[in-house]
Amino acid sequence: MKARQIIAFLLLVIAVQTTNAITICHRDTSRERPKKINKSLTTQVPENVVDKDCGKIELVVAAIDEAIQIGAPTYNDGNHAACFKIYEGTAYKILYKYGAKCKQTAEILETALDKITGNYSVTEKAWIMRMAFDKILGVPTQTK
Repeated sequence: MKARQIIAFLLLVIAVQTTNAITICHRDTSRERPKKINKSLTTQVPENVVDKDCGKIELVVAAIDEAIQIGAPTYNDGNHAACFKIYEGTAYKILYKYGAKCKQTAEILETALDKITGNYSVTEKAWIMRMAFDKILGVPTQTK
């Protein structure tokens, strides 16, 4: 499983770099204000979160929030593969760091990661991961 985690992390790094390169190539961002990413240390844990008692749920929620804040705009810009890789990398990060303590979270993420090995498009894989994140957060998945 460690090799799988390392590969996912490397793919995440490549996806983020690709996203940055695509953004630079397709539009002049010199006049635009950079998008703010909320990196507050005190993340609000949703009331319906799955693993309330795991001891690390605040960190899990913060990781998911950050992935969604980066992945959703990336998806909306049309780069579904990069969004999927961001979500996949975050899932592996959560499993690696908090999986032993957060059993329900780990089960949801492992199920999603197993499912994405099927014959799905990157768009569908991104949604599979997003639905897993939303299930952990205890919120309905929002679609356009």
